Amino acid sequence: MNYLKRFDIPIKGMNIGIHEYHFEINAEFFENLDNTLIRDGDYKVKLICEKRERMVVLNFEISGQYHAICDRCLAEIDIPTIIDSTVFLKFGENITNTKELDDVIYIDEKDYKYNLAAIINQLIILSMPYKNVYDCENDPNPKCDFKMLERLENEQNAKDSIIESSIWDKLKDIN
Repeated sequence: MNYLKRFDIPIKGMNIGIHEYHFEINAEFFENLDNTLIRDGDYKVKLICEKRERMVVLNFEISGQYHAICDRCLAEIDIPTIIDSTVFLKFGENITNTKELDDVIYIDEKDYKYNLAAIINQLIILSMPYKNVYDCENDPNPKCDFKMLERLENEQNAKDSIIESSIWDKLKDIN
């Protein structure tokens, strides 16, 4: 059985109205995807699915964390994530010429199911911060590599003193 099939929702047989789905995401989810920036994480996904006559409204509530290497001190850390997002699945017969918007996906009316794995992965990736850093100062049990942070601070102080002295040396040459 393909692991990602558990993220299929029925489209054709779904009654008009509101339906609720729950999914658990772990490292196996990310291992089964081709294009992902995350290799390991733990998430809970709550999906409120509203089927209408010509579309399906998907309201995602995703919370959890992904495992990463801190960009500042190189320690293994967990980055928390909370996502609230809405995606629309619209039905159409000739969907090859329709442009796809960020939150609108066109699907064929003949499709009887839709796999949510790619959408969930994209929502998680889009919520990632630019830098994988962690607020170790406010954590009672910090995971930071303090030796690495000290090295970085010493290196930055050395650079600052070199820059500061070179600025004043140029001013001495004015006379």
